[in-house]
Formats: sequence, structure tokens, C-alpha cells
Amino acid sequence: MRSYLFLGTLLVCGLVGAQETIESQLQQVLARLDKLERENEERVGRTQVAFSAALVNSTTWTDVGPFNSYKTLEFKRVITNIGNAYNPDTGIFTAPVKGLYYFRFTGVVGSSGLLNAGLKRNGVNIIAIHHKAGTQASATNGVTLELEQGDRIYVQIWENLTIADQSRLSTFSGFLVFPL
Repeated sequence: MRSYLFLGTLLVCGLVGAQETIESQLQQVLARLDKLERENEERVGRTQVAFSAALVNSTTWTDVGPFNSYKTLEFKRVITNIGNAYNPDTGIFTAPVKGLYYFRFTGVVGSSGLLNAGLKRNGVNIIAIHHKAGTQASATNGVTLELEQGDRIYVQIWENLTIADQSRLSTFSGFLVFPL
């Protein structure tokens, strides 16, 4: 009988010890979850990035170019610039955080009758647009890119060509899909 009592006592002590271990582990998991939720809220809050800009401020039909060499286009009419990652003085978007981004640009053929332009990342061609149908025709392209913090994205027009705008037709836009 004593052995049963002893075994019963051991079993109860073991269950109490196991319950304390499980409760301790649960508290650790809940504390970690709270920490991760706070970190995620902070990360999301500081990584809101989106911009859209048109080539010129004027509502008058305006040609930009031609240039003697490839030229980075400065989209001057900023429509949206959440996070201030786009610089209208240089035409360059600089990634504030590592992440997945989406970019889109549209160009209207100017008086040269031909448009070739490309989106570049740190000097490397990524995508391009081409149109040769005469003036006032347009071309658009878009791409999703994984960027490192500090990567630079911009649109360049090829040499001896023009691009046209009326403050809303030739545009450059991008946004952070999610941080990595």
C-alpha cells in the first residue's frame, strides 16, 4: 500500500511540475509574440513608401529633350511622395528599406516621333518602353523588384529623342509592396 501511495505522490508532484513547466513555456511564448507584434508595428509604420510624379508642371503640351546622351528624367510634378523616397530634383527614387517594390512608368512620344526610355537600377537597365507611331502616342511598362536599402531607381530617355507631357501623361510611380 505504501508503494502505491508513494507512486501516487510522485505522479502528483510530476504533474504539478509539468504544469509549472508548461505555464512557464506559455508565458515565454506569449512574451515573444508580444515583442514580435510590437516590432512588426514599428517596422510597418516606418516603411510606408509610395510616390507618383508627372514629368512637367505645365498643363501646356511640353516636349522634354532632345539630349546629346542618355538623360535621367526629372519628373517634376509630384502627386504623391509618402516617405519622401523620390527626389524630383534628380528624378531618382532611393529605396529607404530592403523590400519588394513595384514601379511603373509611362511616356508620351514627343516631337521626335520616336520614344525609347528605360527604367534603371543603380545604372543597370531593367525594363524599357518603345514607341514609334508618331507624336502623342504612349508606351507603359511596369516591374516588381527586390531592392536593397539605398538602391537607386530612375528613368532615362535615350539620346536625340523627346518625351512629351501635359502635367499628367508621362508619369513615374512606385511603392513598397512589403519590407524584407
